[in-house]
Amino acid sequence: MKKFRLIFLVFLMCACNSNSSNEVILPENEIIPLTKEEEIIKIYNESVLPLFKEYSDVEIPTEFKIDKSDLSINAGASFGYVEISQGLINVTKKHIQLFALSHEVAHIVTIPQARLFGLEGSIPKGSITNDYKKAEYLADLIAIHLIKSKLNNEFCLLSTDFPFLQNLLGGSSFTHPSGSHRMNEIQTYLENSISTNNDEAFKTSFLRIWKME
Repeated sequence: MKKFRLIFLVFLMCACNSNSSNEVILPENEIIPLTKEEEIIKIYNESVLPLFKEYSDVEIPTEFKIDKSDLSINAGASFGYVEISQGLINVTKKHIQLFALSHEVAHIVTIPQARLFGLEGSIPKGSITNDYKKAEYLADLIAIHLIKSKLNNEFCLLSTDFPFLQNLLGGSSFTHPSGSHRMNEIQTYLENSISTNNDEAFKTSFLRIWKME
């Protein structure tokens, strides 16, 4: 009788401890899946940041801000933080998220990259293509070049999804070229990379976009 009472007390204590802590004990090797927010931050930290490590004199942002009210696919980068929309978080294509994040960081390194090519000052305004549109072309170029050069698997996935990306980039505005024009510039770089190499094609496209009229 005493033995039964002891077992009951042990069981009762375990049950009480479990209820009071409100914790779920998982099997030792079970992995808790990441949230969508954690997934995109992981992509940024593990894939995007290493792409830009050669720009050692530029402070690449590491903090994140999430605009949960913005359901469009949008992002922005500044010195200190990256802001992403809930719409971008909800995108199920990781390679599209990778490109979007890389494009935003590429804006930060555009002028340092220009200096490496012997170009000084800010992006010049053209009589047909203004400096805002040139900045978008250049950020696209830097992003696709780094992904192609360093993340082959992700680039292969992205290259098969160019129609989706073009549609995502949308129409033309005062600050942004149309998605079709942006994809044309990306395709020009890719074609030149086949006849020469990635670095030569990148430099050729960068200088040509910089000097666009």
